[in-house]
This record gives sequence, structure tokens and C-alpha cells, in this order.
Amino acid sequence: MDITIVEDTLKIQQLYARYSDAIMRGDAETFGSCWCDDGFWFLLGKEYRGKDNVVAAYSKTTTGTDFVMHLAISPLISLDGDKAKVRTQVQEIVHFESGMAVLILGNYNDELHKVDGQWLFADRRISIRYSGPYSMDDNAFVPLPPEADKPLA
Repeated sequence: MDITIVEDTLKIQQLYARYSDAIMRGDAETFGSCWCDDGFWFLLGKEYRGKDNVVAAYSKTTTGTDFVMHLAISPLISLDGDKAKVRTQVQEIVHFESGMAVLILGNYNDELHKVDGQWLFADRRISIRYSGPYSMDDNAFVPLPPEADKPLA
């Protein structure tokens, strides 16, 4: 196997990890760093074009939340030079300050572009397979420890 394929695969896996980590920490800046400048996001039936609009949509959808766990699982990666297609399963648990919680299950179908050696989301579309109430004991929440509240790098 070509070393470039291995390197690109690892970089793409890191992109997904960084994205999920940014969501967990509520870090809009790191979330935005995962996107191409002209990125496209299809979320909850709405289309957002351009990194600034994508980040604004992310910030709006997380308003009023106090806990979000976003897991992108089992990425299938197809590389084609400086482009890649990736399909992942996604599980997201969202708890709102009001006490309500939801579970979202679905999959992402993504197109990534390699820009200046870094893989970024160019086109991201979620297909939600389930979205419904989730039972969480509000008394069981533990805040993020200080060392987990910042990006690793």
C-alpha cells in the first residue's frame, strides 16, 4: 500500500475526530477549521454554503445545549487524489438546558478536499434515520475536566 494512502487515511480520521471533539466542547472556531472556505452543509433539511454560514448554523443549532456527544463511527473512505468520499455512521446525544434530551442516529455522506495538505469538508450531508427523546438523569452530569475543555493541538 502506498504510504500516501496511509497518511491521507490517518489525516481524514483525524479530521473526523477533531470535528467531533469540537462539537463536544462547543468550540465553533475548531469546528470551522474543519471546513473548506466554500463548504456546503445539508443539515435538518436546510442548506448552508460557505464556511461562515456553516459555522453560524452550527452555533445556532447548539444554542441552549449544555451537553452534546457527537460520535462519527466506522468511516468508509474512498480516496481520489486530492478528493475523497467518506461515509460514516453518526450518533449524537444532545441535552438541552431545559432538561430535554434527544438521540440522533444517521449517516453522513461527505466529500472532502485536500487543501494545502489538510483534509477539509467540502460537502457534508446528513441522513437522519432516527431522532427522538433520550432519557438522561440530569443529576448524573459531570462537567468536562479543564484539560478536556481545550483542543489537543
